[in-house]
Amino acid sequence: MNYINCVKLLVNVNELKRIASAYVEDCRRLDLDDLKISLIKTEGQYVSYDNISKQLNRLKLHENPIVRIIVPIILKEYLLDEDEYTSSCKSTEEAILNYEQEIIDESNNFDSKNMNKDFSLLKFLLDKAWERGDDISVDEKNLIEEVRKYLNITVREQNILEAKSSRYPTKGNILHSRSDIDIARKALQSAGILFYIKNSENIACDIIPDEIAVCLRKYFDIEIKSYGYVQLVNYVTKITKKQYLIDILNKYNENPNTSKVDIPNNPTVPLLQEIILRTIKPSNLIGGYSPRDGLEVSVLQKWCNDLGLNISGSKSALINRILSYYDKLKKIEVSSEDDREKWFNVYHELACRNYTYLRENGIISKDLEVEHYFEKATNYLFEILLKNKPLLLTGTEHPDGKLSYNDKYILWDNKSKENDVNLKDHILQFDNYIRNSDKTVSVFMVIGPSFTENSIKECVKYSLINDTQILLITADELKEVAISWNKKHPDESFNLGFFKQNGRFDKSMIII
Repeated sequence: MNYINCVKLLVNVNELKRIASAYVEDCRRLDLDDLKISLIKTEGQYVSYDNISKQLNRLKLHENPIVRIIVPIILKEYLLDEDEYTSSCKSTEEAILNYEQEIIDESNNFDSKNMNKDFSLLKFLLDKAWERGDDISVDEKNLIEEVRKYLNITVREQNILEAKSSRYPTKGNILHSRSDIDIARKALQSAGILFYIKNSENIACDIIPDEIAVCLRKYFDIEIKSYGYVQLVNYVTKITKKQYLIDILNKYNENPNTSKVDIPNNPTVPLLQEIILRTIKPSNLIGGYSPRDGLEVSVLQKWCNDLGLNISGSKSALINRILSYYDKLKKIEVSSEDDREKWFNVYHELACRNYTYLRENGIISKDLEVEHYFEKATNYLFEILLKNKPLLLTGTEHPDGKLSYNDKYILWDNKSKENDVNLKDHILQFDNYIRNSDKTVSVFMVIGPSFTENSIKECVKYSLINDTQILLITADELKEVAISWNKKHPDESFNLGFFKQNGRFDKSMIII
């Protein structure tokens, strides 16, 4: 979400004043509307890379260690990796606590006896700094930061060394509290970097405006989000040999400005992938470290072609195009092994044939798959969420689905379209399905993205001379019913009688 839209969604005066304090003068005297106007007028200061860099450098050496430790986790390790750079405040807090626990777990698996000299030196400095008290001063933090950079040791590696000495995230490896996280959150708000909004479900969310996120990614040297990078690495593995991965890692080790990684003898491909994801930048993986490194231009062109991207331009242009594609991929959460759940999660996009979105997120590779996945997702909706298992369809001329309803049937047909569904264009096809049914059809459901006004009249005309009602229901409406029902009645079957409606679906007729 862009900066101005984020400002418009701010509703808490205290949050507004905190954010405004970064660049708006006399903000404490302003009311809600004036605060928003002032924030919009000073947009240039909030989205300035120089200003954002100064704020981050200040927070990095903040007098409160809570802020120093948690701020980079909120930004680099979590929010910049989330879709739309947005997360519920609760999820943000859980992610930070999980990250801190991961560091502790990794430190327990870390063999300090076999540390190289650089790691040993940094650990020595850290331990000496901790000897002076239960906290590291700002000056000590600054010195350690410079030494860490000089030794080419990552922040995560430093955190592991600190946890090894029982000093991360706090003394005794005790995790931060949610109130600690809120202190860091407020520090980021006061820096004009993190905003607080309520989403459509009235849930409190942390959000980074898009323009600010671009600057933060530049500051942290982030090329693409981690989910997209995993997909990119998997593709590179498919089109190259294991030796290519080893060569890239060897070239990385030859770079004097990077910390060296250990490559075991005869490593497995999964291990190489794990090391690459942790150490190699995406652009270097596919482009190498010199003009002669990386994938050939012809390979990159074929890759772009497979993704439906422009294949013209220089090698760097092709690489940027590929990185942009994978950066836009959105992680679609699937809680079960049922593939249909993934298609159900993009039910709206399938209904309206959003080919670009579906391709970018790896849902389809061919346009023809849209209708098939739309049908499968609907089966999942009825079977898993509404607890009404669709019946087996026989023959070749049949609707997309059939359900038992007392001694009758309820039939449905999916119509994915880029525009409104016009019932008149399909009524003969549906009438044929209804007449060929071996049982009376109580309701024929048409599921689509939206419908023409004339379609409602067609429903009325048909029901006047037939015993079957025709229900026009959008994918969004049906999905909402299914989710709401399953949330309140996870083990109960939905009464299909609620779908005995003629014309456009009326949500008020459903009792959940």
